[in-house]
Amino acid sequence: MPSLDVQSSIDPVHVASVKHEAEFAALKIPWNTLANQSAVASVFLTHEWFSAAWAWRRLDSSLEVLLLSRSGTPTAILPLIRTRAKKGRARYLELLTVPDTQSCDMIVSSSTAHELGAALATALAGRKDWDVLKLGYLTPAGEVAQQLVPALSRLGCHVSMEDGGRNLFVPLNDRWEVYYSSRSRRLKKANNLASNRLHNAGAVRIDHLEPRSTSVEELNHALDAIIGISRCSWKKTTGNSLDQPGPQAFIRTLSAAARENGWLSMWLARVDGKPVAMEYQLIDRGNVHALRADFDASCTHVSPGAFLFRQIMEQLFGNGLRRYYMGPGENAYKQHWADEGEPLLRIFVYNRTCRGQITWLGNAIAKPLMRAIRDRLFAGTERRSGVISQ
Repeated sequence: MPSLDVQSSIDPVHVASVKHEAEFAALKIPWNTLANQSAVASVFLTHEWFSAAWAWRRLDSSLEVLLLSRSGTPTAILPLIRTRAKKGRARYLELLTVPDTQSCDMIVSSSTAHELGAALATALAGRKDWDVLKLGYLTPAGEVAQQLVPALSRLGCHVSMEDGGRNLFVPLNDRWEVYYSSRSRRLKKANNLASNRLHNAGAVRIDHLEPRSTSVEELNHALDAIIGISRCSWKKTTGNSLDQPGPQAFIRTLSAAARENGWLSMWLARVDGKPVAMEYQLIDRGNVHALRADFDASCTHVSPGAFLFRQIMEQLFGNGLRRYYMGPGENAYKQHWADEGEPLLRIFVYNRTCRGQITWLGNAIAKPLMRAIRDRLFAGTERRSGVISQ
């Protein structure tokens, strides 16, 4: 475990790189202790979540988790991986995330985040084995955005910040009837049509595997069903469907941990016994996080996905839950249901290495300049075309 010491306050902070799976697994207890002390505790900061994400990302990356400790006690963790780069290309470190991630951050107690963020920045900026640090799914008020990135900037690293979209959500503390009455007439009509189509196709049944009430056998049967639906969905062409090696390792690893911790919630819609649509959720601290929603593409004409979603939404109200998070991305269907969202950031930090500086010049200077020139030329062409047509 490569390491170094960084002077911070009175006691030196020991910084180590966790590169082996056995070392990573051994961090579970101190990791979750720190996660519970963070400013905003979340299932997405737990060791179980990152273990599931690693089950997927281990196929294209290597572990590079940074562990800060004092007197042998872990005090902060930055869950990084190193993506495999071709020889001569920029070397990237990035947060350990997958497409299903809804937020990510440094794992640290809120009381020591400022000091340890600076110590971590000093350790990172002193290394020459990386060129670009890619930080996605960040909340603006999180410790990476507020502590680590400003400290890296002060040490001379260039920083580029981008809008990461929003994690749209629906508040669940009102009555279903009140909420649904605020939705558009067009949405309600579409939901009624979807219900009619699906019921005309056969006998409809909805199964819900709830937290803490699912046996291992039931879990395995449900996982086989949702993986089968994903295999037949439009996502098959993206490489992220759940039958693929990485995503399947992720969902099976996560499901075992979610069942043990009482987070697991899975919904299945069946027509004449055949699974046709599903939604996979985690429920934590009163918040419902929808990670996956798929439907059998051969059943598109009967709208099983739209039908199941409408039923799920009604069932979530009146159960003491706080919010239903729909996940990052402002898809059109999400905006029909949600009016609010939590903003996310995507940040790139460029190291002071030669390749880091060249990559920064290309990404932050040259590309925006070329886009601006292209847009001006395109606008000029449109104006001239308008004059000619008149």
